[in-house]
Amino acid sequence: MYRREFLETGARGLLSALFLPTLLSFKEKDSHNHVIDKIELYRYDVNIPRYFSFGTWLNRQHVYMKISSGNHYGWAEMTGGINKPDLDLNQWAEFLQPLKGMTINQLLSYLEKNHVPKPKLSWGKQEFLEIALLDLLGRIENKPALEILNLTETRPVPGLFCILDKDIENVKKNAENSVKHNLSSFMKIKMYGDLSLDKKVLKTVRDIIGDDSFVLSDVNEGYKNWKDIDELAGILKELHACGLNAVEDPAKMSREQWIELQNKVGSLDLIPDVPMRPSWEAMKKDINGMGRIYNIHPACMGSISIASKLALKIKGLGAKLMVGDASTTGPSCTVWQQIAIGTGASWVEAIEKFDDSEGYLTCIKDSATYRDKDGLFAYKPKPGFGLELDEDQLRKVCSQYTTL
Repeated sequence: MYRREFLETGARGLLSALFLPTLLSFKEKDSHNHVIDKIELYRYDVNIPRYFSFGTWLNRQHVYMKISSGNHYGWAEMTGGINKPDLDLNQWAEFLQPLKGMTINQLLSYLEKNHVPKPKLSWGKQEFLEIALLDLLGRIENKPALEILNLTETRPVPGLFCILDKDIENVKKNAENSVKHNLSSFMKIKMYGDLSLDKKVLKTVRDIIGDDSFVLSDVNEGYKNWKDIDELAGILKELHACGLNAVEDPAKMSREQWIELQNKVGSLDLIPDVPMRPSWEAMKKDINGMGRIYNIHPACMGSISIASKLALKIKGLGAKLMVGDASTTGPSCTVWQQIAIGTGASWVEAIEKFDDSEGYLTCIKDSATYRDKDGLFAYKPKPGFGLELDEDQLRKVCSQYTTL
């Protein structure tokens, strides 16, 4: 009835890759003696409201970071603040102060020690630093980051367009934009744990993009007032009958409840997201049977190298893989597009947005990822993650710049 095709790729080197050392254990190379001598931060603001079942983001403040060692550098991005229009980068960046002067090897060891149940740094900050470090290391060694991570797939992947709005007119406009930008084949919509509203959002989208697109929803555990799995399954079946193909985190559940729910909702695919966080804990868990598609969520993995191994573990179970998003706007987009391509994911949600990323898009001089003639996200290998930015232009579109 609705298109269920995914791009399939081989599991080349899958079992061996699962047992290879992570990036954090490669400490013997001369390149790891390079010293981090400069850290630059850019604050990029988005003032477009985004709606979730747990609340509303009226604005958010993204931090783009460039770390340098001599003439080599690495880029990364994370959300520095949500609804914090007065965020000051100098105060926010206090956790980065000790890093200047460290060698790459020292910083790798520092991050590895934080892979514990209660780390000193948040998962997002750990991931932020590791991405920048991996980009830097790849440029020093003249190797693509995917090569360092031993990710070998190269086939282009579809982009997953996401609508984060519950105003029906805005939903309609966003769906029309997805068609305009050739991004309507795979669609994600936020749902809110309100069946009536969720059906309206779904129907609005289906009326515009048609029956052939794959539509998934993310409820962010928003369905709460159900007495048993049968009742929750009934809600999801009703949404499935209205055109929903898959649902991400419909409710807070135990592993056993996830498995039971997937068995009760027929051809509707469940997508565990929260149970995959952080990556090193998910690697230890028995996740088999919880869903048919699993989400690797940027900013929640804590380690991009372990997240890459987790992605291969998921595919080894015979399940589909998606690479999600953390409402990224800039450098993290190409990073996660490359991870999606390298792991053979079915789609990638972390794509540059034509509204949120409007200013950032004017700064890109070169990127290792691009849209091909079919509208898919494709890859041309470059050292590190391969992003080149016009930094003079970047300062113009950012609200604050500082150097450590």
